[in-house]
Parts: sequence; structure tokens; C-alpha cells
Amino acid sequence: MKNKVFLYEEQLLEVLASNVEQTTAVAYEWRGEGVYHVYTKPPKVAPAGYPAVAYIRVFEDKKAFEESREAFYNYLFDHFPKDGAHLLLICLYQGTEKLEHKAHLFDIDTVVDCDIHFIPKKSELYSRSKGLLETEYMEQCKVLIIGLGSFGSTIAVELAKSGVGEFILIDMDFMELHNISRHQCGINDLGRYKTKAVRDLILQKNPFAKIDTHEVSVVKKYQLLHTLMAKSDLVICATDNNTSRFAINQAAIKLQKTVIFGRAITRAEGGDVFILKPDARTCYSCLINDDGTNKYSQEEEISTNKQLEGLLPAYVSPEDKNVLVQVGLSSDIMPICNMIVKLCLIELNRFTPTAMPYLAKEFTYNYYFWANRRSMYYTNYRPFNDGQGLPTILKWYGTDIPANENCTCCN
Repeated sequence: MKNKVFLYEEQLLEVLASNVEQTTAVAYEWRGEGVYHVYTKPPKVAPAGYPAVAYIRVFEDKKAFEESREAFYNYLFDHFPKDGAHLLLICLYQGTEKLEHKAHLFDIDTVVDCDIHFIPKKSELYSRSKGLLETEYMEQCKVLIIGLGSFGSTIAVELAKSGVGEFILIDMDFMELHNISRHQCGINDLGRYKTKAVRDLILQKNPFAKIDTHEVSVVKKYQLLHTLMAKSDLVICATDNNTSRFAINQAAIKLQKTVIFGRAITRAEGGDVFILKPDARTCYSCLINDDGTNKYSQEEEISTNKQLEGLLPAYVSPEDKNVLVQVGLSSDIMPICNMIVKLCLIELNRFTPTAMPYLAKEFTYNYYFWANRRSMYYTNYRPFNDGQGLPTILKWYGTDIPANENCTCCN
């Protein structure tokens, strides 16, 4: 099987337009797999693999193009160190009908041919989504995601895969070891701001995405939150505390913005999603009382020590705090993330000629809840295979939360 060389089409067109005979590039190799990704300029995301030298040569003479392999071998055998390093040569020749191309790999003392694959321009990235989503419209959508933990990171990646073209990411925390089990980012991102790490995940799915990151607290930077929310088409609240949710709720009411709130309850036994819309009479503060209690749902999952700040006395030991931090499995939060993504796509495509507006006629509630297992709060739920018309686990339920006449935020 031939080695594979991947080139960005737009970078290749820039080389051809520059009218230079040869350009230096950098290849990143997946060793032992025969896969090389070639860049003529620094990529937006730190590339994976081991670096190797590469050149792109444009031939004007067809004969020289056809004899490039032998000439390449003779030159490199005399000048290139035989230390196990690899060197790539990509050869281009503009024929009368099409651009001819080939690649040669110099490996110690031999030259082997490679297959070239082109990474297409933006217009072709999401061609398979057409019909389900209006891809050209999705490129113009700007989504604000607040909270880039296990929920926010998953939602961001899924929206990027759906073709959303612009993101605003807000989170003040860093990637820590305990995040890894559920977060979309991995060990290589430890110590980085979550906003920056998730930005790179988005760019891996859509290198043309426009991403604005802010490492701030929306409670302390309320005016900035107001400014960024005003620029967005949709807001996703994936924070882990009610103080920030109340601030987001208040700003959304003033700006008449749609916000989708999502969270998990204790050990991700289940979770819920609330939608605040500009014309709604019910806001997040109607759902959650001013003292932080929620008469419609159960105790919220405590996933970090930071969530416990302000909830416990200062004298509580770190060991006791760790006991209270009990998170669920990544697979337990995925159904909740998927529901949020689905609701996002419905809202973004509500007025487009796609399949999504039809779903809008079915997803009309402002509150949805889900149970993962029949323990603690869901003990009375029926087994999944014995519903008898009653609530069961592993199924979504929706309802409309009524407005609270005494709400201090919206009424």
C-alpha cells in the first residue's frame, strides 16, 4: 500500500499563484502508518505527528516532471543524510486540461512514490449535510457557549461538525487531570485554558471557523457578557453554578435572546434542559428559586471542588470535599448533550428550507428531563422494558414550566 500525502487545496492554489519554482513546506508523519500531512504555512492548530522536511516543486517542462523521481533520488542520495529521516517532494505540472501531481518520499536510501489527497475548500466540508441543514446559512451562524467543561466541549464539537461557522467561547478555568474522563480534550491539553483547548477541537473539525475566546467570569464581567450575547444568534449555558446562570438569564431577558440551559443531576443519574426564548413568560429564575432550589428537578451534580466554594464552611477539609464531588460517566451526560445540540440546530434553522423546522413543531416545551438509571431520585420509574405508559429510564420527557408570578427577574 502506498504512503498517503494530504495537502490543503487552498495552500496549493497559493503556491501555484505565486509563480515560484519551489516552496519549502513541513510534513507531519504518523510513523509506521505512512501518512503525511503537508503545510506550506503554520496551521491554526498544533499538528500531530513527527516533523519531516518537504518541498513543493512546480515544473514547466513535462519531461522534467516525468523524470522527477530519478532526479530526486540522485540528488538526495548525494546530499541528504542517511539517518532515518524522511524527506518529501511534491511535484506539480499544469497540463492543458488538468493539474498533474505526484509525490516522492526519500527514506534512508530509497525513493518511494506516494498517493496525494487534497483537503478541500470550505464549500465541500459539509456537503453531506445538505438537505438536513442549510450549510451556507450555518457558516454565518454565531453561537455563544458559556462553560467549556464536559457539556460545553461536547456541544461545541458537535455544532462544529454540523457546520456552525462562528463561535464565542467563555470559560475562566484550566484543563485539569480530573476533567479528562468526561471532557472532549485530552492529556495533551492539561494546563491550558479550556477555551483555547476547545477552540482547537473546533478547528480540527472546521479549519475555517471563526472563534473568539474569553477567559473571564460572566458574573464579574457582566457588561462583556452583555456585549458578546448581543452579537450572538444563540446562547448555550453549560456552566456549573446558578450564580452564572442567573446572570446569563438576566442578560438574555434584556437582550431578547434565546438561551439553552443544560445540566446533570447527582452522579449524572439524569439531567434536564431548559429553553429561554425572547417571547417566553417563563425564565430560568422561574424554574430555579432565588435560594437555588429547584422544585421541578433534583439535586445538581457536583463535578468539581470549585462548585463547593461558598456552599461549605471554610473549615471543611479537602478530603471531605472530595467525597462530595461525585460525577457520572461520560456516557451518562451524552444524551443530555445530544438533546441540547438537537435543540440548537432547530433554533438556528427554524426559518430555513430544511428538515429542522418540522422538528420545531414537535419540540415545543420549555423544559425537558432525562433519567439514566432507576436509583435514588428515579427509584419509582418503571424499567425501560416495562413502561405501561408510565415514566421509564432512558427516555426524554417534556413539559411547560409555568411562569412564577413572584419571579424577581422577569416579572
